[in-house]
Amino acid sequence: MSGFRYEIEASAGPAREGLVGGGARLLVRVRMFDGPGVIDALTGEPGGQPDVCCDLWPEEARELAFELLACAEHVERQTEQAGFWERER
Repeated sequence: MSGFRYEIEASAGPAREGLVGGGARLLVRVRMFDGPGVIDALTGEPGGQPDVCCDLWPEEARELAFELLACAEHVERQTEQAGFWERER
């Protein structure tokens, strides 16, 4: 099963992971959700799907952030090369 959400946010916690020897460390929570007024593109109905959350170790969150930056740069380069930003003459 798959689905789409139209917004994403990240925060420190609230999830924690216990450490060997005591203590805990915060995890990075990534939340994907539909904001107010989102319409499902397939059904035309209001997008009221439940939030999707994933708790990541800090190292995993950092790796995801770098991958997102790399993807953003790649698509910007592809867009420029394809001339999608050019205004019609």
